[in-house]
Amino acid sequence: MSSKELVELENTLNRLGHFYNELEAFLPKINFNENAPYRAFRVSNDEHTDSLVCYLKGMKAVSTLNASLVLLKSGFTQEVGALCRMVDDACNEILFLIKPEGENALSNSQEQFLDSFYQEEFSDSKNLFEAHNPRHTVPSQKIHASIARTMSTSVNPSDGQAMTSVVQKTLSGYVHGAYPQIMEMYGGNPPHFHMHGMLGTPRMIEWTAQVISYTDKLIMLSILICRKFGALGMEKLMQEFRFEFEAKFSTRSDLSPKELLEAAKKSR
Repeated sequence: MSSKELVELENTLNRLGHFYNELEAFLPKINFNENAPYRAFRVSNDEHTDSLVCYLKGMKAVSTLNASLVLLKSGFTQEVGALCRMVDDACNEILFLIKPEGENALSNSQEQFLDSFYQEEFSDSKNLFEAHNPRHTVPSQKIHASIARTMSTSVNPSDGQAMTSVVQKTLSGYVHGAYPQIMEMYGGNPPHFHMHGMLGTPRMIEWTAQVISYTDKLIMLSILICRKFGALGMEKLMQEFRFEFEAKFSTRSDLSPKELLEAAKKSR
């Protein structure tokens, strides 16, 4: 990764973080909860909206991408892969919630996602083993299927769902330490395992491109989040911001989503 790319990515994420700071004005009031077991900042239960989830997921993704830059500076590409999985999940969840899927309302799966997201981890902080609340999450297949349906006008839903699933499973290998992903740490002259980062190797080019790609995706989703809050002025600014980013990093493709998917299928 060139020092110029690093500076540009840092500046981009700083600006994106500033947009999220500005978007806080559209959030419900956040109070410090004095009642045990949750002595922490929370919004009231009647403000547990899908819009707030999208904001929180996007804001957290900005933080995760900032962390990935710290790792890239030292060449820890395996760990960047694990963080990209986190960002990928956040982006998919935002896409899942960005539009109601029921009849003028959230679908049952979307409602279930909200219930799971807002659920507290423990019901009694003094008895953590017995008071842990079970979390009934929405299966990733349902989330991927929902995303595929939103792409159905440009991509076959079956192909769209398969591609989303493949990306998630591939990145999972960096989280769980799968054999193919671990073996990416081997190489050089003489060949050896790199346990202090992979600076100066082709892995740096690959993962810099991944971070750029996820930054671009998050900017696009942040535009939709602004729209979801009715922050039209910020939406316009975010659109201009995305055009700047695409020009700077040459991320815009002349291929349609369907053509991009076909190219990805052929490269497998």
